[in-house]
Amino acid sequence: MNEQAPREALPFGKPLKSLDLQGFLRRYGLFVIVIGSFLFTLSVPVVLLLSKPNYEAGALMRIDPVIPSLITKSEDPSIINYYQDYANTQARRMKDHDVLKKTVERLTPDQKAAILPKALPSEICANILNAIIHVKTVPGTHLLEITASSPRKEGLAPLINNFMQVFLEKIRKDNEMKDSERLTFLQQKKQALTTDIGTIEEKLNILTKEISTADYSENFNLANLSTIELQKQYINAFTARLTAEHHLEEVEKSGKDLSKLSLDPMIEEMVMGDPSLDVTSSWTYQQQQQLRSTTDGLTPNNPDRIYVEQRMKAMQEYEKKLLNDVRKTAKTILYGKRDYELKKDLIAATNQSEHAKKQETVIHSELDSLKKESVRISLGLHLGEALEAELKHKRTLLEQIDTRINELEIEGKAPLRLSIESRAREPEVPIGSNTQKLLIMFFAASFGSVTLLFLGIEFFDNRIRRPEEIKLALGYPPLPTIVKAAAGIPPHRMATDAPGDLAALTISSIAVHFIKEQNRNNVKIIIFSGVDEGVGTTTIALNCAQALARMKPNILFIDANIGNSSLHTLDRMPAPNEGLAGFLDSSSPLCDYTLSAGSHMPDLLYAGSTREASALQYRFGELIEQAKAAYDVICIDCPPALESSITTHIALHSDLVCLICLGNSTRYRTLRQAAESLVKLEIPAIAIIMNEGGIRKSMNIDRLLESKPGIISKINTGSIEKFLRNLPPPNQLLAILREKIQPIITAIRKTATRHRKKKKDPS
Repeated sequence: MNEQAPREALPFGKPLKSLDLQGFLRRYGLFVIVIGSFLFTLSVPVVLLLSKPNYEAGALMRIDPVIPSLITKSEDPSIINYYQDYANTQARRMKDHDVLKKTVERLTPDQKAAILPKALPSEICANILNAIIHVKTVPGTHLLEITASSPRKEGLAPLINNFMQVFLEKIRKDNEMKDSERLTFLQQKKQALTTDIGTIEEKLNILTKEISTADYSENFNLANLSTIELQKQYINAFTARLTAEHHLEEVEKSGKDLSKLSLDPMIEEMVMGDPSLDVTSSWTYQQQQQLRSTTDGLTPNNPDRIYVEQRMKAMQEYEKKLLNDVRKTAKTILYGKRDYELKKDLIAATNQSEHAKKQETVIHSELDSLKKESVRISLGLHLGEALEAELKHKRTLLEQIDTRINELEIEGKAPLRLSIESRAREPEVPIGSNTQKLLIMFFAASFGSVTLLFLGIEFFDNRIRRPEEIKLALGYPPLPTIVKAAAGIPPHRMATDAPGDLAALTISSIAVHFIKEQNRNNVKIIIFSGVDEGVGTTTIALNCAQALARMKPNILFIDANIGNSSLHTLDRMPAPNEGLAGFLDSSSPLCDYTLSAGSHMPDLLYAGSTREASALQYRFGELIEQAKAAYDVICIDCPPALESSITTHIALHSDLVCLICLGNSTRYRTLRQAAESLVKLEIPAIAIIMNEGGIRKSMNIDRLLESKPGIISKINTGSIEKFLRNLPPPNQLLAILREKIQPIITAIRKTATRHRKKKKDPS
């Protein structure tokens, strides 16, 4: 919150004064009665001249609480539970402006001229009919009574009959039109549904051609069935591929393992089983034995022996060579045969694996193609199913809308709940006259206009009359109100010469408040300032100082009304030349300018003889300090706070400021302005005293109406004010009015008698 924002000076007060109803009746009640009676008496002849016979015609309309229902049950045909509300509603609807206007337009020129001014337009005539025609329910029945009254009997019956007929036509039209928006909406909805159904059917036709079926179910998805079968084949192909691959891996592994095995045993076996080796070994053995036998007895160096041994060695080498050749041949055959068998098995396994893989690839490709086709057909089936459901739904809606349209069209032609029970007939005799109504109207106008006049005066009267208004203005109550002192008591010595007087007792009570504030908050400087001039500020301030002098020994009363002092006129003493003005113009102490008035009386410091504009104010602070040092309480009589800078200056040094207002003179707004100015100076305390004993100011109308409207400035308020002031007392005013009105009343009675005789004997 912004602490720099300006705060309201009087947050609990209200800027405008409220209306005091009791005070208004006490001040103006008798005037309202007298002037209102006078005006009403003057209006009686006008009433007699305007009085005319009154004719009335009536008709009845029946409201059926239950009407026969048609083919539809959409609305309850019974209104028994709320019949009275329905009847009152229809009675109110009958006086609708449009009904009255159409009634006027339906009347013939002669019928309209008999009831209404012929030249007025229908709009204005409808407003007049609103006061002529009355519609009410007949208790205990199902009837509405329609009546119309007029000084002339011609045209009443046609008026009521046309009025009822116009209302029945309005109800009929309302019944037909109440569902017009609904029918329009339903027709538009029907057209939209028809269009949507055609669009959906066209989409279904196109979809049927694309998916080759009109039954939108997965059981009719041929691609899906083929996919299932092909899926089985794919699983078999996949299994065969895996088997072939595993077989190929086993063949490769077996070949690698078998190629590592040695075939030497088989080679040796094959060598051992070779018959050529057996023959060669046998022959060689025989030959060696024969040759060895030839070497018997030969020396090792014998050439024959050496030759034989060489032949034997050659035969052995041949045998070894033959063995190696056989072994080599067997090795070649066995290893070659093993390699051939391994390669043969590997080629067979590889071909089988490639065949299985190719078969799987072909089946997989065909399966993917069928899956896509199956998905396309499934989407088409779902779309077709949704379109078929939407088509069914829209056809159901279309059927319901068709049914509802037919029902609404038939309901619009249903019988009305209201009907004419009896038509109006032309009245034969009058039922009375309008004299009583005219008397009531002129009575209200006479007293109402006077009451409004004085209420206006009271509303613009801004003067304070009660202590409650002070509380309303400032937000807190004033001190006790000072009443008027008894006759013969000097106003400036009430507190000393007549202590038992009610005004003196009030002043003593105020002084007790001051002492209480001094004991509680050390209040010593008390300023008395009037809201405006002439409110009795000096008298009240001096009496309060005298009352305080009986409670405290040292009291000082300072007259700060420099240039406009009235203290010497109260004392009937010549105004001293020295005083407050002399103290301010010099450097002497305060005691040189104060005067003692005797025991139990306050010391006085007169204002002195000078003008306020020429008075020096810089010694006010020194004045207050010297006074505080020498006296218990200092009472200072100051000019009005809104009119003097001295009051504002002294208030800065004060402990309490008493604002004095005069009852029936001080204005509400001025009091608030004075209080606001002191609050803005941050005065420690402010008290309000209302003076009822002062001399009330003569208030003219221009001053009374502080916030007067612009029209007041165009009125000669002086002549009105002079007239009000010259009015005699109420008793004398009543006697004068009685003397003036008596001849008028006698003449009115004679005129009324002649008027009645003419009505009885038209000839």
